[in-house]
Amino acid sequence: MELRSIEAFVRVAELGSITRASRDLGIVQPALSRHIQRIETELGTPLLVRLPRGVQLTLAGRRFLQHSRRILHEVARAAEEMNIGGDGVSGRVVVGISPTLSSLLTPGLIERCASAYPAINLTIVEEFTRRLQVDLVNSQVDLALLTNPPPNRALRFTAVLTEPIVVVMPRLSRGVSPVVTLDELASTPMLVTRGIRALVDEQLASHGVCIEVDCEIDAVEAIRRMLLRGRGASIMPISAFRKEIDEGLLTGLAVGGVNLSRTIMLSHVGDKVSAAAQAVMGLLRAEIDALAQRGIFSALPDPNAAHWATPQRRTLAGVA
Repeated sequence: MELRSIEAFVRVAELGSITRASRDLGIVQPALSRHIQRIETELGTPLLVRLPRGVQLTLAGRRFLQHSRRILHEVARAAEEMNIGGDGVSGRVVVGISPTLSSLLTPGLIERCASAYPAINLTIVEEFTRRLQVDLVNSQVDLALLTNPPPNRALRFTAVLTEPIVVVMPRLSRGVSPVVTLDELASTPMLVTRGIRALVDEQLASHGVCIEVDCEIDAVEAIRRMLLRGRGASIMPISAFRKEIDEGLLTGLAVGGVNLSRTIMLSHVGDKVSAAAQAVMGLLRAEIDALAQRGIFSALPDPNAAHWATPQRRTLAGVA
């Protein structure tokens, strides 16, 4: 089985059309079709169904596409390793980061990479954890920062960070208690992402409560803008809204009676990681450490501290 035939199959599968793949690869259609037929003959099963307009992968085709992407990824990584000269590190590295971390980590990571490893071609992909796990297994990303990921035998996980999850609301007066009770949490409609909702409900299950959802929005920036406009409440990892909380633009409230938190895992496939990916892993850790030293992931101030002390509490459900 020739590598160029595998490359041709992957391009046809991704574009869903032999015609478009032919133009993209600069190969005439009959030659491209022969590449596909050669693979199908060798495997003994059809990989594509020819439709009036385009092609569709068979079940075997979908399985072979995953293997093909891994093969091409390994070949590219081998080429990168062979092209490294002296102490230089080069190659393409695709990093997946969740939307709740991307805006924090991406600028610093890109600056560090450009300064320390100018020959590395860094690409950032912003997706939620479940999508990133699929991308890792399919070799569409090399590294990913995942939030409390479910077990996966194909992946290696290293915990790099644990941070509290807090209630975030439009700016409130100093007379508001910084602690939300479980009853208040269960009766306050929240703007929340699907991933954080599932994580929080899982941690609240033993307490017999779950959060009430106003709207699921898988866009952290949209939630931020709504809160800044004075609309609703949310429950999110502290780092996602740390800047606005510290600047007094939003109010952060700890949840009493339960330790809500998330753990960020640095993940990749298998034990072998390219030199370029290893370098980027080091840069990721350095950027996370720098943010941690600034208190970005730290808990909110102690509710018993003097400047928080107050006998009054505002009803959360009353926030518009």
